[in-house]
Amino acid sequence: MQRLVLTARLRQGARERALELVGAMPDQSIRGFERFSVYLSEFEVVFLVEGPDAESLVREIFNDPVRSTEIGPWLPLFDGPLHRADEVYHWSSAARER
Repeated sequence: MQRLVLTARLRQGARERALELVGAMPDQSIRGFERFSVYLSEFEVVFLVEGPDAESLVREIFNDPVRSTEIGPWLPLFDGPLHRADEVYHWSSAARER
């Protein structure tokens, strides 16, 4: 399982619109993701994508002219670029059971 985290700073006052977009998100299983989470604070949005090859799946969306429109409504909400956050620490109880 691969995890990919994308994050962006939100423009002031964009949180309500972000909540609307989250409420209208399509089923992510059709994209090959096993898990897709959105975390939202007053100032940031974080997308957590999990799947067998999460990075490639996300790149396919960004590189496809039709599918890339899915991120289009989010772009005006960002105060700066959407960027990857590297995982530098992860702990899981499942790892201890092996």
